[in-house]
Amino acid sequence: MKNESIKLQTSSSLAHSSCHNFHPTEIRTSISPSSAIWLNTTSALANYATEAGVGFFFPWLLSVSLTGGLQTPMSSLPPLAAPSPPPADRLREVYAWKQVDFAFPSPEIRQYAISSGSFVPKDNLPLGLEVWNSRMFVTLPRWKSGIPATLATIPRDRRDAGGNLSPTLEPYPNWSWHQPGNCDAMTSVFRIAVDPCGRLWVLDSGVVDTVDTVKQACPPQILVFDLATDALIWRDGSCDDAHVYITDVWRFGLVVYKLRENRSWRITHHFFYPDPMAAQYELHGLSFSWTDGLFGLSLSPLDPKTGDRTLFFHPMSSFREFSVPTSVIRNETASDAHPEAFSPLGEPRYATKGQSSASAMDRRGVMFYNLVTRDSVGCWNSNQPGGYIPALQGVVAHSNVTLVFPNDLKIDHERRQSVWVLSNRLPVYLYSDLDPKEYNFRIMTAFVDEAAQGTVCDPNFMYVPSAEEHNIGARLNCPF
Repeated sequence: MKNESIKLQTSSSLAHSSCHNFHPTEIRTSISPSSAIWLNTTSALANYATEAGVGFFFPWLLSVSLTGGLQTPMSSLPPLAAPSPPPADRLREVYAWKQVDFAFPSPEIRQYAISSGSFVPKDNLPLGLEVWNSRMFVTLPRWKSGIPATLATIPRDRRDAGGNLSPTLEPYPNWSWHQPGNCDAMTSVFRIAVDPCGRLWVLDSGVVDTVDTVKQACPPQILVFDLATDALIWRDGSCDDAHVYITDVWRFGLVVYKLRENRSWRITHHFFYPDPMAAQYELHGLSFSWTDGLFGLSLSPLDPKTGDRTLFFHPMSSFREFSVPTSVIRNETASDAHPEAFSPLGEPRYATKGQSSASAMDRRGVMFYNLVTRDSVGCWNSNQPGGYIPALQGVVAHSNVTLVFPNDLKIDHERRQSVWVLSNRLPVYLYSDLDPKEYNFRIMTAFVDEAAQGTVCDPNFMYVPSAEEHNIGARLNCPF
């Protein structure tokens, strides 16, 4: 285990938190495989030493998703709707773009941005999303040149965008934060997350032009904004008792950062490694290899009996899911002392094409996850006695048009939660050319109860194992 530290960039004046009596916030993130885990606390920026000599670079870099502490205990939650015929279309399309555009101050400034090369519409790719109240946030990492803003916002409801299916993106919090070369601004944001206290956590990799040359333009940084004021903040109070879980995709580690004490440590485990049998990807005629390790993370609801939560995780190049109690990884020495606390869940979710990127769990313990090579969104009920087996993996939605490479997935903090999915045809963007005449990027949504309704993930679904499943020997081709 290696001690490390991370620093948040904050404003000089501290804003007092109005968010009290919450279970400590826990944040899930992913770090670039091309970035060594060296962090410097001598400045307000989290500095990473970039490794040299990377022969192949998969530009996932730095990503973030967050599950906060505003949790209703599992035992007090009402059941989901009783099983019934599933909706015709569980995921509703909110927005779709052939190419994204921005709300420039004037048509003249937009035209100048295009002519100068600072805005190249075809090179702008929405990657991450988050939702809070009436707004939606979208990230656009600067993997190629010509991305004028790396974080933007749009209305949550299309009606607030004038009914426009493809609204322009408004740079967040404003244009001044998106000046190339200014390391006090944003450089290249990948994933974001909103916590129950109304704070937007932004992880900026500082890396640009990753598709061509991989340039560390600025040190990586963590930014925290108050969504009530859109100001860069630092808050005291119970919401500062946060833990950040940072996955090192290519060096196969988990960094745990404790916000209150401003220190971190690195955990290694063989479950963080990719499965070589799952490293080959096939998607609509494209074939490519990604050896991505620990990536997808989701947190269970708070267990009212133990006061603990479970971190579910999986490597990107794997068909398996794993888990560990957060009490183990939040203790600096416990993970080394108790490696057996890390557990594989049941069986592989699929025999083939079971790679998953983002995942998230709702308050009832139903996990939703993207199946990137199946054009699908899957689900699994963690409370199901049958465990993690293929028969209990549900399919929320499938489409070889609207869900080509579902990339990010989030569950919001509303009383009636919704699952949000962003699909963006990422491999086509990386290895081929997106067709500007087709809709390439979509944001889809559904209420979590309706998304699970009629599937094996519905909490009211009763699983009865088949005779073959009872006979483990027969399943292993060794009947007894």
